[in-house]
Amino acid sequence: MFTTHRWSVGLAVAALGVACTVCAATDSASSQAIIKAIRKGDCAKATKAVNDTVNSSDAQVDFLAGRMLDEGVCVKRDSAGATDYFKRALELGDRASALDYGTKIGLGEGAEQSYERAGEVCRTGGLDAEGHLSTYSLGYVCTVRGVASMLLRENLPRGAFTSGVALVQFVPHDASMQIRSAPRVATADPETGSNTRRPMVDARTEIDKAWKNALGLVPRPNISKLDSKAIDLPLDVEMTIENGKDAKRGSQGAVLQGEIIPAWRSQ
Repeated sequence: MFTTHRWSVGLAVAALGVACTVCAATDSASSQAIIKAIRKGDCAKATKAVNDTVNSSDAQVDFLAGRMLDEGVCVKRDSAGATDYFKRALELGDRASALDYGTKIGLGEGAEQSYERAGEVCRTGGLDAEGHLSTYSLGYVCTVRGVASMLLRENLPRGAFTSGVALVQFVPHDASMQIRSAPRVATADPETGSNTRRPMVDARTEIDKAWKNALGLVPRPNISKLDSKAIDLPLDVEMTIENGKDAKRGSQGAVLQGEIIPAWRSQ
């Protein structure tokens, strides 16, 4: 479940000595309805549920709307447009949204690019709450983490990770990364004529690949501003809403697109 994973990430962060502000207490009824519709591939119902609620004060719906736009789930992909939803979810009290919003600031998508500002926002989401890294370094770290997490969610087979938390240790100055722990991996169906069930993916290989790709996708940082201290980071590999991606495509492979109407922007 959506909340269960956010709690698991929060507990992992807490275990690393970071304030557990990335936790979400409960799913709202509206967010549950949206997730259920996406899982069933009912994009019309999912987008209607978003539009019926997104102008209220339900922070979780704004977060889901941001994820849907950011990753093209049931709607036309709009990475810059997602930023406003993550920002509003944070303003409505969903601390977990700070990490997505900070990533957007670090990328310069829907907001002026600034690793300094990204670091300030991501720290409110629980990353490096004790201030071991400079704000600039934290903004860079948070942005790489966010992009790597999204690449994993988008590229892994559905249900590849079954449980556990992906944790990496990263040194901003030299961009060195070590995987501290990887989630447990589901097994694929055995090949014809064999009873052997193989893991669906190599978790460590996939995490390493996503992280390296993320380093090449984020804006180049000012190396002189990056710290040489290591920081431990949990990756967000939860594919709760992404589980609907296969179902939202028609027989010709065309994406079935709805539209999210943010009336609150004009208020």
